[in-house]
Amino acid sequence: MAKALKISFDEFYRFAVPVCQKAADEEISLIAKDQKTGEVVGFIISEDLMKVYSDSLKGIDNKFEPVFSLLSELEENYRQCHLFKAGQILHILMLGVQEKYTKRHIATTLVRENLNLAKHHNFEIAIADATGVASGHIFQNLGFTEEFAIEYKSYKFKDKHIFSSIENPPNCLLMSRCIKDLSIDNTARGNS
Repeated sequence: MAKALKISFDEFYRFAVPVCQKAADEEISLIAKDQKTGEVVGFIISEDLMKVYSDSLKGIDNKFEPVFSLLSELEENYRQCHLFKAGQILHILMLGVQEKYTKRHIATTLVRENLNLAKHHNFEIAIADATGVASGHIFQNLGFTEEFAIEYKSYKFKDKHIFSSIENPPNCLLMSRCIKDLSIDNTARGNS
């Protein structure tokens, strides 16, 4: 979505700093580091879906507004269909791995470890916004199922088909998975 909106690296960086700070404060997100160099090679940023953080997005470039609008629509659909309270739903916001570290199962390990961390904090459900092909496959392979979808080509923001250039995947998905019965798996630790 950032590519479709022509969001620059600097614009994305200014958005990412407060998001990362909030994630660090909440302690339900993770990073992956290269064991030899100590370099951060991947991340997963999560939050409690039911908590509202109005201050965390102040000062963010309005170029992000269509992204927030689309994702908010998916999340609102979920909230309307499920009655939960704070501390029950982990919301996976972002997942990423440096390009030179792809195809090493780092993203899958991050999601698996994030689910274990959420289970440790007594979350019951995990939801994720799958905005790309890779994230959709990762979540599906880890037992997430599709709850809601919005087709990029048909989505309108201020009467414009703002994401019509996105063809693969055709949809932005909100996916979920029960984690309250998840058995904690520590075998993945240290694989990055």
